[in-house]
Amino acid sequence: MKKVLLLGITLGAFLLFSCGNHESNTTAPKSETKHHLHIPDKGIESLMEAHSQKIIEGTDGSIVVMIGNVTRKEADITIKLDDKILEEKMVSEEDNLTFTYESNSYTVHVGKIKKPLLGEGKVNIKIQ
Repeated sequence: MKKVLLLGITLGAFLLFSCGNHESNTTAPKSETKHHLHIPDKGIESLMEAHSQKIIEGTDGSIVVMIGNVTRKEADITIKLDDKILEEKMVSEEDNLTFTYESNSYTVHVGKIKKPLLGEGKVNIKIQ
């Protein structure tokens, strides 16, 4: 009877300690994560009109991608975090704009620009 009780206590202690070590290993990497934008691996593609904006959420605040004036060959793009301008530039078709968010570098690629004779222009962008 004493052997069965001792075996049960030993087995219970072994299971308790092995489960405790497993949980501490899974929580350790979470404390080392850096702030970043929530962008999938394939990036975010969007067709944006002139004078429009897109909000991209991050772990430490959201950024706003704003499209200003669009001409036949260029688009005015501004990247803002709260009231701070991270980057602002006239970007040509098939060119890039880079910006930094919490020590991470991101790229806005400008694809085709569509500017009709009348009305607002549109620009294809991809954010990675």
